Amino acid sequence: MDQATYSYRNGLAVLHSVREVAPSWMEYDPRLQAHVAPGYRYPELRRWAESHAAAERTAEPDALGSGYWDDRTPRDYQLEALRRWEADGARGTVVLPTGAGKSLVALLAIRRLKLGACIVAPTRALVSQWFNQLADTFGADRVGAYYGDEKEVRSLTVTTYHSAFTLIERWGARFGLLVLDEVHHLADASGKGAERAGKAPKKPVSSTAKGWHDTLRIAPVPHLLGLTATYPDGRDSELRGLVGPVVYRRRLGEMVDAELADLAVERRFVALTNPERTRYDRAVARYQRFIDDRGYRERFGDSAREWWPIFMAETRRSPEARRAFAAFRERERIVALADGKLEQARRLLGLHSAERAILFCGSTEAAQTVSRRFAVPVVRAETPASERRRILELLDRGDLRAVASVQVLDEGWDVPGAKLGIVLGGSRSGGPRQHQQRLGRILRRQGDRVASLFELVAADTHEFYASQRRSGAVRSARDPQLGLGL
Repeated sequence: MDQATYSYRNGLAVLHSVREVAPSWMEYDPRLQAHVAPGYRYPELRRWAESHAAAERTAEPDALGSGYWDDRTPRDYQLEALRRWEADGARGTVVLPTGAGKSLVALLAIRRLKLGACIVAPTRALVSQWFNQLADTFGADRVGAYYGDEKEVRSLTVTTYHSAFTLIERWGARFGLLVLDEVHHLADASGKGAERAGKAPKKPVSSTAKGWHDTLRIAPVPHLLGLTATYPDGRDSELRGLVGPVVYRRRLGEMVDAELADLAVERRFVALTNPERTRYDRAVARYQRFIDDRGYRERFGDSAREWWPIFMAETRRSPEARRAFAAFRERERIVALADGKLEQARRLLGLHSAERAILFCGSTEAAQTVSRRFAVPVVRAETPASERRRILELLDRGDLRAVASVQVLDEGWDVPGAKLGIVLGGSRSGGPRQHQQRLGRILRRQGDRVASLFELVAADTHEFYASQRRSGAVRSARDPQLGLGL
């Protein structure tokens, strides 16, 4: 009688040559003449095989061995987060404010497990940042990158969410740990709070998030660590099932002035000039008239997320819809480039002349206008990683006074030397999470320096309501909360 064997193959846990009952969660595949299950079951199959004398065809995860060069002393909360994660089977999510050192928790987890690890990040810029941290900590010879034209798989490999499926499908068995940076990107697309209210979600999980969920379903790694500053409470059913529960959580209110820089947040309202007001009212009337005539809200729901795709589809075939969209863009442009905002930004830069600043803009056009007005460089998604790194190093050292950003600095990048943030606009879909991420860019503690975030809002425009939602999220984030992961 042949000995039973098992392996990880193309995203599947595979059990061969079984002469007894296979685990109930496996199905027989006549094409392979073997029992199969999704790849995430592979650690469970390994445990079953150990008690049934089955031999493993697939190599075990890479052994990382010794070697750790990071002279930072972990803070108590980082060690506590690691302890609770381990106590929960080394699976789950750690929620810490931006600037609190989530990446160090991941480095400590890798050192503790001493197994190969795959780190997944949402952008190439963050992949580059992770690559540098891993190389500095564990040695460059152990670190590979898998995205775009880079296809080097090593014991520690960094990748993007878009490239992760192929990497895990082919080489997933090499890794004992999967680190998911900015794990809120895996959140359900259903409405917030619907799950808690016992209601069915209005929309299914988005196709993008579903693709990332598929990566987790084929991942044969026994340990998962999610990291985020903005956990998607109420939209996390898939996240909890695939990654694990929230094992540790701290909020800004607990950490400001203790582990993070002290914080001052202020909204300043500016009035549109008379010509700006005339153009704004005309654009709003044209856009709103079209939306009302089509009855989008009555047919598809009040949320723009529900009817916006229908509107955009109509712009491809209707000249009237295209004119309405042009009016919408004019409305956004007037608010983003209001003279009052630029003048207020100039005053703030003058009042805080000793501080290095990040000017957060909602569009490339707005950032370029700010760049010309204040003679500062622009960092956006198209900026090469090497140039972006050089600009931020100059800013951090104090050789550069300020930088204008279009979304790319909203998430993941640390600029400890910058303690002044000026928000001149936000993306249409950014919302409260984007605002908290921006706040985190300036919260790295440096001595007794206070971090200041000024949000400039065009009064009596649609921007006021978006600002209300964002500021409510910051107030909530500042409330004290016990770090019990509950």
